[in-house]
Amino acid sequence: MEQRNDAETVGFIDVGTNSVHLLVVRFYPESSGTPIFQDKESLRLGRSLYQDGRIDRESIDKAALVIRRFSQISKNLGADHVIAFATCAAREAENRQELIDSVADEVELKVIPGTEEARLIALGVFGDTGPDVRTIELDIGGGSTEITIREKGENLFIDSLSMGAVRFHYSLGVDCTRPVSREDYSYLLRNVDMASYHAVNKVRMLGFRKAVGSSGTFIALAEMCAFRRPDHDASYLRFDELHELMADLCRMTLEQRLAVPGMGKNRADIIIPGGAVAEELMSLFGVSEIEISNNGMKQGMMLEHQLLRGRAVFSARDSSVRSLAHRCQYDRRHAETVQRNALSFFDQTLQLGIHDLDGQWRSLLSCACILHDVGELISYSNHNVLSQIIIEKSELQGFTCQEIHAMALMARFHHKKFPGPKDSRFEGLSKGEVKAIRTCAMMLKVADVMDRHRNNAIRSFRLRVDGNDLVIDLSADEDPSMEMWSLERIAPDFLRLFGMGLVPVSSDTLSARRSELPPRRFRCLFITDSGKNAWKWNISNKLI
Repeated sequence: MEQRNDAETVGFIDVGTNSVHLLVVRFYPESSGTPIFQDKESLRLGRSLYQDGRIDRESIDKAALVIRRFSQISKNLGADHVIAFATCAAREAENRQELIDSVADEVELKVIPGTEEARLIALGVFGDTGPDVRTIELDIGGGSTEITIREKGENLFIDSLSMGAVRFHYSLGVDCTRPVSREDYSYLLRNVDMASYHAVNKVRMLGFRKAVGSSGTFIALAEMCAFRRPDHDASYLRFDELHELMADLCRMTLEQRLAVPGMGKNRADIIIPGGAVAEELMSLFGVSEIEISNNGMKQGMMLEHQLLRGRAVFSARDSSVRSLAHRCQYDRRHAETVQRNALSFFDQTLQLGIHDLDGQWRSLLSCACILHDVGELISYSNHNVLSQIIIEKSELQGFTCQEIHAMALMARFHHKKFPGPKDSRFEGLSKGEVKAIRTCAMMLKVADVMDRHRNNAIRSFRLRVDGNDLVIDLSADEDPSMEMWSLERIAPDFLRLFGMGLVPVSSDTLSARRSELPPRRFRCLFITDSGKNAWKWNISNKLI
């Protein structure tokens, strides 16, 4: 894969008790990093550890092969650095040095403490400055469970508890490959109580307003519960649903669990102890519903690398938008010119009382301006349609599905035919949302044609209302005639949307080159042919 000269690429390897994860990230300018490759291999380093106190030779050899391969993949993708951290299994194994030495000639494998693991997980989940309200974060790993209470970038409590899905599966003597009795499940719950006693007291003293769960265990439990609900939404998990799910899973054989929707094939045996940890902690902390995050240790490593190197950390929205734009090789100068003009148009028309959209719509318009031409990566023909598809499918971080859809429609309609309010592509949206999207799309369309030659010829513009017209007074460094003609072609759609004419004016058009000519005012005159219900227009030149 080709690497841009202005982007740094880094590979992050997380060697856990259950699995080894790889995340390769490209740090484009003005972004917090874009994942370009991910992989995972389930090794179960804790299998022998929790039986014998050591990682067996076969597991070390497999881990070394995977870590080496992940390091090589990172370098093949252009990685300047490969950062590898090992967590609970390596922390507790008396022969961890064997694992470290087995890959020393390829990558430096660092073993980190449990509290550092918890800190990185919270950093990956909440970012550098979040969350806004006091939140408890629970991460159930293979060998340990990390608990953090965090508020506005400050960790108020951090702990790493000696309990996890793999640890309990191999160390407590409960055979989770068969149906698990009520007594055995209660035994698992009691072990959670004993391992979390001190942390529970501290958490209760501090309190929290929100709960977030991460890790493969929480994600799998949420997905299985979501399949039982009409909404199929795996972004949250309710305690009552989890309690019912665990009772059902305990009655199943391993083969039956594998058939449960949302169950991963490498998790069916450890889901019982992992679920026991989740259920009991939610009970002990009084959590009736927990939000599920797909982020964790790897994302924390990524953000920590950025912070340590003094790189600016951008908001999730700005970062994801810029990352997508860079990956699509966007024309940055044009995109930022369109963004500047569109936002100026938004602000001026708001002051003139032409619309009443709030800052949220302004933010979405700003992002849509950066992404409006990303479809050109595939083809210029119908690039607006391709831009819509790319935006819709890119899972931009920091946005809701509705916001992504709105931006995609803005990009779709910035070029070619402008939609009416009853266009089928607005299906499912309220009248207010349709009006807002059409308003923003028109502003994007106006800003785009003002830079139609991508030369930033129009320095600035001022809007004013003249009767039933909105006059655009342009200041340009080059002859803006073609940009003005494009604005005139938009005028009929503008009139139908806002109920007022659109009149481009060049008040200082190249006086040095055309000093003999006075400034010209181009006015669009609209004539309605009621018989054909069609719009016709012509242009008259009048002296100001």
